[in-house]
Amino acid sequence: MTPWPKLTQTVRRDVTYYVNAHQNHWNQILHYFAFLFAFLGWIFLFVNIWATLVLAVLHYLFSWVGHFCFEGNKPASFRYPWVGFYAGFLWFFIRSFELVSGKSVLHKLIMQDTRRAP
Repeated sequence: MTPWPKLTQTVRRDVTYYVNAHQNHWNQILHYFAFLFAFLGWIFLFVNIWATLVLAVLHYLFSWVGHFCFEGNKPASFRYPWVGFYAGFLWFFIRSFELVSGKSVLHKLIMQDTRRAP
């Protein structure tokens, strides 16, 4: 048996957890820009370390303001740093695809996970 079904199930579970922790519209907007800053930070890592540091600070500032001021919960990175990292980036890329294409992908991914839940 291959590990892919378990991996797919884990990714769906983690993205569902991430989306459920980010229900507030303003928090989602702040997180979108936070992960845009983080993505640019990874690119600038090879160009300018100071730009990377500024973008990293902006990433956490936007994320934490979204959680503490709008959502009223703690960031996933406090308890599950790996989930906060990879599920956040996955959410960012899926949302970017949705914005460009006009197709709904994230909702379908989450609905597949809820149908399988006990």
